[in-house]
Amino acid sequence: MNPSGMVDKRSKMKSISTKSPRIRKLLFGLGITAALAGIGAVVVGTTNALYSATQTSATNTFNSGTVSVGLGSTSTTCAVTNMVPGDSSTGYGSGSQALTQCNYKVKYTGSATAWLAVDVAVNAGSTPLYTATADGLQVLVKTTSGVTLMNNTTFKNPAGTDTTLAAGALASNLLLSASPAVTNDEFQFNIDYLLPLLASNATQGGAASITLTFHAVQSGNQPILACVAGRQCNTITWS
Repeated sequence: MNPSGMVDKRSKMKSISTKSPRIRKLLFGLGITAALAGIGAVVVGTTNALYSATQTSATNTFNSGTVSVGLGSTSTTCAVTNMVPGDSSTGYGSGSQALTQCNYKVKYTGSATAWLAVDVAVNAGSTPLYTATADGLQVLVKTTSGVTLMNNTTFKNPAGTDTTLAAGALASNLLLSASPAVTNDEFQFNIDYLLPLLASNATQGGAASITLTFHAVQSGNQPILACVAGRQCNTITWS
């Protein structure tokens, strides 16, 4: 047998085998698999800002109503749970705006004219949702009359400087109005919140509560001097 003939025959068989439809399909399938694996690697690398595990978002339910305060103090709490990055309440202004806003009316029931103020505290659960940073829960506390008491993670001190509210700390004596309240005056408070898309996995399954403590003190013989509504007012005695 001619050795050169054997080489030609083997070359011909190799050429035929690589052009077989079954072989072409197999190679094509392997190529798609490799391409998809590469795409998957890119996707994983770009979604670290979102929770990597599945979690269902649910609408929170809060009680609305009227909180009465005389010369003294009273508190109410808004609980926030079951959030995933991008969730927000209806009045926040961005995000999903699908979760329930907390809102309360505060009615002054004392007989003497009074200054009204509110203390704001944001407490974190065992898994902190509020971290006092830009990648944790953001909280807006406002009155319908246009006074902002907390803006995401800050409140204003007496000088009007934005001050970060740490979890568990207190933004105290935030003045509601530069005019004294009289019997049956009402103020409505809205609490809105957002969990940013860049929230870290450390907040997954977290919870937070926003507590408002309203207090009133007689305005007679207690001028507020340079105090401004929406800022801390420490020039009068609140209790």
